[in-house]
Amino acid sequence: DRDVTGVQTCALPILRAVSPLTGLPGNQRINEEIVARAERGAVAVCHADLDNFKAFNDRYGWMRGDDVITLLANGLKSAARRVGPPTPFIGHVGGDDFVVVCTPEQVEPLSRYTMKSFDEGVLALHEPEDVEKGFLTVVDRQGKERQYPLVSVSIGVASSDRRHYSDHRILVSVATEMKTVAKGQSGSAVAIDRRTDPVEDDGA
Repeated sequence: DRDVTGVQTCALPILRAVSPLTGLPGNQRINEEIVARAERGAVAVCHADLDNFKAFNDRYGWMRGDDVITLLANGLKSAARRVGPPTPFIGHVGGDDFVVVCTPEQVEPLSRYTMKSFDEGVLALHEPEDVEKGFLTVVDRQGKERQYPLVSVSIGVASSDRRHYSDHRILVSVATEMKTVAKGQSGSAVAIDRRTDPVEDDGA
């Protein structure tokens, strides 16, 4: 089917399913991929998120903020190519949040490649004087100057090789929990859930 402009209307749902900034698939495809891979064996979910991103946007503006998001997306794509088959799946939840679905064995090299690539590239997106100081200075709504570290990336990981998950949404929740743990560390960091106790099914 085509609309009055001659564009095939059936293509529109596909366009809405991906991020216009990164070209990566969104939430529905992420959910489908986690379920599909979990049915085939052990699966790992990595939740990646930028640190101090709001301060960066306040300091430099959202256009440069988009450049940081694109940098992280490209770093994840490059890391996915380096860890070998099966190819990890990368999704863009929205904003500065990304999800990678891969095998448990791929988690550590993928995280290492991603953080190295990001940390090397993001300095060029800060002003040289901020890089030299090692922090951003942002004026808050009360007119007070506040200092924030340079932008980094935190990755939280949960996998089904150590713990049994009856629902993939709980797996995602644990990955997000671990991302919060990673954010408690200085600079770019990864936190991997290494617990082996059963996961409580809270009805999610």
